[in-house]
This record gives sequence, structure tokens and C-alpha cells, in this order.
Amino acid sequence: MTHILVPVDFSATSAAALRFAAYLAEGMDFDLEVIHVFDALVSATQTLSVPVREREQHRLEAELRSFAHKHTDPVMAVYQGRLETLPEVRCRAVEGVPAATLLGLSERSDTALVVMGGVGSGQGLRPPGIFGSVARNLATRGGCPVILIPSGYGDPVVDRLAVAFEEPADLRTFKPLLRRLIRGLHPSVRYVHVRDRDAALERKRAEDFVLVSFGPDFPSYTYAFDELPPGNVVDSLVSYTGERQIDLLVVGRKRRPFFNRLFHTDHLSPVVRKSTLPLLVIPFTTDEADDTDHSER
Repeated sequence: MTHILVPVDFSATSAAALRFAAYLAEGMDFDLEVIHVFDALVSATQTLSVPVREREQHRLEAELRSFAHKHTDPVMAVYQGRLETLPEVRCRAVEGVPAATLLGLSERSDTALVVMGGVGSGQGLRPPGIFGSVARNLATRGGCPVILIPSGYGDPVVDRLAVAFEEPADLRTFKPLLRRLIRGLHPSVRYVHVRDRDAALERKRAEDFVLVSFGPDFPSYTYAFDELPPGNVVDSLVSYTGERQIDLLVVGRKRRPFFNRLFHTDHLSPVVRKSTLPLLVIPFTTDEADDTDHSER
């Protein structure tokens, strides 16, 4: 069955990610795969033998199972009347380099979504400080949608969902996952766009939004639409989510060609750094990015 992948480093933010993932898995009918990626040589001064590595893996998997159930069971307990539909929780410890291992797992066809601690996580002991950079790397390069959970996040809830977009056509890419999320969790939905200073371009975008919103590939037909004045996109979105008390912000990720990356500021990385609420990053395909790529405001 398609699953949500939850990387864990045993930090408090990993615990929050587990609770959020369990909340999503029940509502969206996904299973959970909880994984800890470890490097046996990080804290060792010599090469470890195969038996020692295997014992370390078994020890970590036992600890991981305890950690995972401690934080997912209370969420699952809410749904005791539907035990037959509860998500399966699988746990495993894997030796490897966290960034490369998780990137590979994000590209598997059965990985629907990754939920993990974002900036401010990585306070666990194996090793400390690594998850912040791994999370940003996965959000900007991963092969599937990624939800980043901020440090200090509490109990999972998605009552108010905001979908930020640049081009209305981008919203078609959001449909498969967003429609499943909206049907499973029933949040109120707002589409938000920071206007360009080019009035002619914005008139065209307004026309395109009307056409897209009536098409079969629109994620949700019950929604509010908010246009924000021209300005810094990141600051506008961060202020907006606070004012509207948004529970989950959705953004797209475009894979720009190398030379475009040199000359155009990437909005995604600053949003990842500044967001204080869960952030869902949905990747576009290369073709979609080429078709809708525009210059910086």
C-alpha cells in the first residue's frame, strides 16, 4: 500500500512529525513507514565489524518502534471505533548517509509523501543538528511531496489550509494529493497569490485563474481567494498565514535549469527557513516548470 515516510532522529520535532503523519495517514488512508538512518562510523574511531553493525541496527529498530508507537498510538486512539481501517506502522533502521538515503526513498513509487521535522529539528543524538539541512535538501530536491514540521509544533490539526501559487496552471499539479487531503481532513481552503507589479501580467493571471478554477483538475471547488499586494513574496506569505491562522501552507517547487538558478532568487528556501507552521512542498515535473517558469518579481 502507498505510505507516508517519516524520518526520525529521536528529537521532539520528530515526535511531532510522527503525530502529524499519523493524523494524515488515518484521514487519507495511507500506511506509515517510520525510518531512522544511521551511520555506524559517525561516533566510532575504527571500522565496525558486521556483527556489531547488525546488533546496532537491531537495537536502534527496537528503540525506533518504542518511539514511534509512543507518539502515534495516542493519535490512533481517537479512531478506536474503526480499528480495521487504522494505518499500519512499519519501523526500520537503515545504515547510510541520511540525505542520500532519504532522497532515494522519496523517489520510490510507493512513497506518497514525506513528513519530517524541518528547520529547528535535529536535536536528537544520532547525530545532532543534521536534520535541518536534510529537511531543506529533501524539500528542494525530493521526488515526492514533503511536509516539514517546525520546531515546537504541538498537536496535529488542519482546519485551515492555504494554497500559495504563482501561475494558476500550477494548481493542476496540486490536484491528486490535495484532493485526497481535503476529502480526508475537511479543512477550509484558501488560494493565495502575491500580485506582480506588472498589471498586464496580473490581468492575464486573473483570467487564467477563472478558467482553471472551473476545470476538472482544480483541487477544491469550495474555497476563498486572497490576492496579496506586490512585495516580498516570502514575508507576505509568512504574515498572511499568521493573520489567517493557517494550519498548513502548500507551495509548489519548480526545478529550474542551472542558469536560471544563478539569476533568479528561489522563494522556496526562504519560506522553508521562515515558516512557523507545517509546510507542504509539492514538486512540479520538469516540463511543467519549463512551461510556467517566470522571472523574479
